[in-house]
Amino acid sequence: MQQIRAIIVDDEPNARRALRGLLEENFGQVAVLAECKDVPEAVKTIHKLKPDLVFLDIEMPGYNGFELLDFFDENSMHFKIIFVTAYSDYSLRAFEISAVDYILKPVRAEHLERALKKIVLDKPVSESIQYKVLKDNFTNHLDRKIVLQTAETIFVVKMDDIIYMQADGSYTRFYTTTHGVLTITKKLIDFEYLENSGPFFRTHRSFIVNLNYIKKVDKKEFILIMHNDAEVYLAQDKKNLLLEKIIK
Repeated sequence: MQQIRAIIVDDEPNARRALRGLLEENFGQVAVLAECKDVPEAVKTIHKLKPDLVFLDIEMPGYNGFELLDFFDENSMHFKIIFVTAYSDYSLRAFEISAVDYILKPVRAEHLERALKKIVLDKPVSESIQYKVLKDNFTNHLDRKIVLQTAETIFVVKMDDIIYMQADGSYTRFYTTTHGVLTITKKLIDFEYLENSGPFFRTHRSFIVNLNYIKKVDKKEFILIMHNDAEVYLAQDKKNLLLEKIIK
């Protein structure tokens, strides 16, 4: 794994020491250049040291972690961020749909390893887009967006514009009202968390649908007709639960 120059931003000295200790003991490829107690200090340090990676706490006095993003535009966003958070499961969905890396407090070595591997292996993308979507999703729960990456392009899609998703081997096809069909470089299983993020329901091992776009349910043939007239399979053991959800 390549050398990574990092800083740690957290208002709790013990949390900074614990994270530094984990990195030094387990990840020799990560060089911690500095520790910062708040966002203003972090901004100065980033401009001075130009790190590759920032471990960023969210809940801090004064400026919160998201507000660090306000000090950098797309051209100056030369670093990646791994958010370090104690947020609840509900709030963590905002990170997942924004395709932003995070680790939970208390930080464990295996979670660090997962996040660092993604930092190194992921294809270069415009992280500033993802961070902006993340911030928007935290401040606007009624108009959430998801970051979707095809082989060549990043799309920001409103969750309400997704009609359904279909498994396609190692890929997932997203059928949307605004972007047509998007073939995403992740498996359908990677989007199962969306079932807890609004009106999404897994009707079959190959399909997750937006309940708001179901036009008709054929209970005899176990087929759903969607808003775009597509036919989606409904597993027999899912029928009753689906009916409960759409009849509410």
